[in-house]
Amino acid sequence: MGVKQQYHAMTRDLMWNPKDFDMNRVYPLLEKEGIILKDPSRWEDPFRMTYNQYVKVQAEKDLLYHAVRNAFEANDGHAKVVDARWYEGVKAFAVAVQPAEYQAHRLMAYVGRNIPIEAIRFATFNQCIDELRHAQIEIKHYAHMSRQIDGLHAYAQTNENNWFNTVPKSFFDDALTSGPFEALMAISFSFEYVFTNILFLPFAQSAGAVGDDSFVAIGRSVQSDESRHMALGMSALKMLLEEDDRNIPIIQKWLDKWYWRAYRIFSVIATLVDYYPRIRPISWKKAFEIYVEDQVFDGLFKDLRKYGIRPPLHAEDSIKEKNHYSHVTMRILDHYKHANVFRGFKLQEDDYEWLSNEYPDTFERYYAPFYRRMDDHVLAVASPGIPAVCCVCQIPNEFPDPDHPTRLWTQYSEYNNKTYMTCSPGCKHIFDQEPTKYMQFWWPAEAYISGEFGENLPGDLFKYLGFSPDEANEYYSSRDYERWKEHRKHLGMEKIFVTR
Repeated sequence: MGVKQQYHAMTRDLMWNPKDFDMNRVYPLLEKEGIILKDPSRWEDPFRMTYNQYVKVQAEKDLLYHAVRNAFEANDGHAKVVDARWYEGVKAFAVAVQPAEYQAHRLMAYVGRNIPIEAIRFATFNQCIDELRHAQIEIKHYAHMSRQIDGLHAYAQTNENNWFNTVPKSFFDDALTSGPFEALMAISFSFEYVFTNILFLPFAQSAGAVGDDSFVAIGRSVQSDESRHMALGMSALKMLLEEDDRNIPIIQKWLDKWYWRAYRIFSVIATLVDYYPRIRPISWKKAFEIYVEDQVFDGLFKDLRKYGIRPPLHAEDSIKEKNHYSHVTMRILDHYKHANVFRGFKLQEDDYEWLSNEYPDTFERYYAPFYRRMDDHVLAVASPGIPAVCCVCQIPNEFPDPDHPTRLWTQYSEYNNKTYMTCSPGCKHIFDQEPTKYMQFWWPAEAYISGEFGENLPGDLFKYLGFSPDEANEYYSSRDYERWKEHRKHLGMEKIFVTR
């Protein structure tokens, strides 16, 4: 066969068309969302590769990644990183991003099972394997880290039980309980197309700048897959819009919702770009302007005007918030440092200088005083209680109104004679559209009171979370920093932090 014939034989021609069963019984979710499909056979697979080609490409990438990882581990690369606090950021990345990768593989399997379009099914099949591979190589990195630093020795337990991870969990649970086309827009368009560049490129750049070559290899290996995933999101979006004009208001509603959902889940990435590296190639603000404002709002959505699609409903709010986003999220993490696997840390003078230069209108005025109080005593700014969290994104309700930064942006909705809190107008809009879904959210305060964390608190809480108080509630003391400097002199002679 020629290449084109072979491609059709191994992808399109394998599609099964049931004869003895009604299509609506085989694909019960197909008509639930109101999407009109006139000619699914004309849909194009943006990956344009057969499975054996896919395996060959991925095997080559895996060989390159593992070669870098093995060299990094064999040569004690962890000790060459500029500053130990980088690894506290990698812990936050581990708890937030790796479980999301695993959930993404489940989500793509769900989409492929429930959409009877061979181009979509084959693309989601490949992406499903991609996401599982991403989860695996990230876990490889954390497995090595757990031998060198503390806090990750009970990684699976921490990921399952830590309140911090309810943020990505809520996103993917939300998508997995949506219809298949909505789920496709949630992950392939809003998550992948709009935000994965800002996830892997700036943070991988930071990893290279501080000397974490293993994480650089992860970022490069993952991002080359993400470019294909972005192509799937764009292809699916345009095909849905071109199928029938009646699809347009449905798609617009999904874009309004999932842009904001994806934007909120990426809040921790803002802090990982701006705060955790000692050498920062780019700020969150500049990355947002390049990858979201320029490429998405000023590029993609201008192209979508011909279909009758406008930018997401709360796009302007996210643009206003770019001067506050990383600082607010970091402040939230510092408030609740005593219940997270990653530590807070003391900002240095060069940190204050860099942040002031990058955020001249906001940092010194609204955020530097908070961090200077924390510098005096690490627990001076720790919250004594359990936060009220947004019932949509599940981040604590501590975001300020960007138009009035001294006021909280917290919103309230009434449903069934009960008041529900959300962190912003974007999350309130989402709640008000589907209140019966979001009223079921898991709130750590209720779990605490009900005894889910244990009876002897706070001791049982740390057993439940899988880490100790020492791994949570202190920044690097002078003792820790001296150990770090000594470790750099004697590569591989002792651990950076003792695993407890």
